Amino acid sequence: MHILGIADNHDASAALVSDGRLVAACGQERIDRVKNSGAFPWGAIDATLDTGGIRARDVDRVVFGTSFTPSWFLRRFPKAHQSRKQGGQFDPALNAYIAYQVALRTTGMHMQEAEACRRLLEKKLRGRGFVNASVDVLDHHMSHAQAAYRCQTQATCLVLTVDAMGDGRSATACVGRNGQMSLHWSQSGFASVNTFYSRITEYLGFTANRHEGKVTGLAALAKPPPGLLQHMRTQLRFVNGRFSRTNYLRTQSLSDPFYTALKTYSREEVAAAAQATLEEAVCDLVRHHIRRTGIGHVAVCGGVFANVKLNQRLAELDELESLSIFPNMGDGGLAVGAAMTSAGMPPNRLDTLCLGPSFDDENLARSLATGDLRPQKGDAMPRVLELLEAGKVVARFDGGMEFGPRALGNRSLLLRPDDPSANQWLNERLKRSEFMPFAPLVADQDAENCFEDVNVARDAARFMTVCFQATASFKRLCPGVVHVDGSARPQLLRQQDNPTLHSLLVQWKARTGLPALVNTSFNLHEEPIVCTPGDAVRAFKQGKLDALWMGPYLVERDTP
Repeated sequence: MHILGIADNHDASAALVSDGRLVAACGQERIDRVKNSGAFPWGAIDATLDTGGIRARDVDRVVFGTSFTPSWFLRRFPKAHQSRKQGGQFDPALNAYIAYQVALRTTGMHMQEAEACRRLLEKKLRGRGFVNASVDVLDHHMSHAQAAYRCQTQATCLVLTVDAMGDGRSATACVGRNGQMSLHWSQSGFASVNTFYSRITEYLGFTANRHEGKVTGLAALAKPPPGLLQHMRTQLRFVNGRFSRTNYLRTQSLSDPFYTALKTYSREEVAAAAQATLEEAVCDLVRHHIRRTGIGHVAVCGGVFANVKLNQRLAELDELESLSIFPNMGDGGLAVGAAMTSAGMPPNRLDTLCLGPSFDDENLARSLATGDLRPQKGDAMPRVLELLEAGKVVARFDGGMEFGPRALGNRSLLLRPDDPSANQWLNERLKRSEFMPFAPLVADQDAENCFEDVNVARDAARFMTVCFQATASFKRLCPGVVHVDGSARPQLLRQQDNPTLHSLLVQWKARTGLPALVNTSFNLHEEPIVCTPGDAVRAFKQGKLDALWMGPYLVERDTP
């Protein structure tokens, strides 16, 4: 039984479940090289089917991880659809669209809209060879919730979703119990928690739906002034069992008094106040539903949980027993939730996110030759260790591409973690601007020596989705991966997750005494993470990186 999940809205993607196992997943942006691509994910679908070793006619069922967002009307006019996606957070069309979706849900008309979508999508798929597949749609937030529930280990779990808006909703609380999901609470798209943070992102001069992480990084550089914090709370609070966004429909312009009042504060203070407001509201949401359900094992999904500092605050809550964060928490992850739900997969630990395209040695060698690179072949580990110790940047390309926003070692740049200036000089070389420090790659067995209170969210840290406070020894040894607030966003690597990379870490620690390496994504400015060997060769050359470790091959920059 082959079930294909598709997300065809913001950050389009595809995922394949075969005989009850998640075997492949890919984001469209990695194929068409457009960041957060909203194109219909034909490229991701093809890559996912290729990885799974099947063809379109072999697929038994296709499930879309959203039921009526975007509407069938916009699907018929792709240029208008793309224009809506590219508009800013203050675009009247975006606000009208949210109101339209909420109205559909409120009046019950969303069921007719969902069926119109399903028929249109079925016709589109039939024309591309999916002749034997039934076609279904699944509610947007239920797709988020199902992905979160089915990729963790607790049979009974409180599942929370929060995002900007999908299928007329912004937030839900569900309980997963023995493989079944029940909806306990939801709030309309006017709650729009992500939109609050994205509008602050745009106000600060960054690109919304792309650069929110920069705001998170800036927030650590200042304390929120009390008056500003109170001002922010007029936009977002969780009170009386719901998010209060009383001014949402009014503050639709940067000329609104709410935003003009921010001009008396620094951008760091604005970021700090926005971050504190978000943390306060979402932590109150979590506490509220733990009290209501009596369930302390919590799984979360939705775009708001891309905020790793928020996730740290959640993990620190006394009421919480464990925290699971679905790693592709934004809309790209909807494809997985849809496919897993349709397959009836039980809750289970997500073993890997390396679910994308992989390439054999012949393909790697051909790409290197095309790029006029002459590699050495063999055991590259000893030389890689020498390069890292010398402060060089090693680009790593190997195995299946990671699914989701994080590079987890197969499409990564590696370097030593004790140079505090590395964040500046490497980002300048790659023409990237970031305020968050690089993430440390740490062997799981060293976690307690490096970070405080890791166990509540230990599994989530395998996918670089949560921050912890660093220990005093880690701050001293690895200052290049610790933020100014003393936190770090690690990837905790088990031996079975990536044996080669784990061996590198063990040998690195034995050689240098350092328990970590920097792991940052292998990409150029404003580009998605590399997918193919050709992408890697181009990024290696244009980024003027020191070495490219590609499968069994190693190329150094000064090699002819």
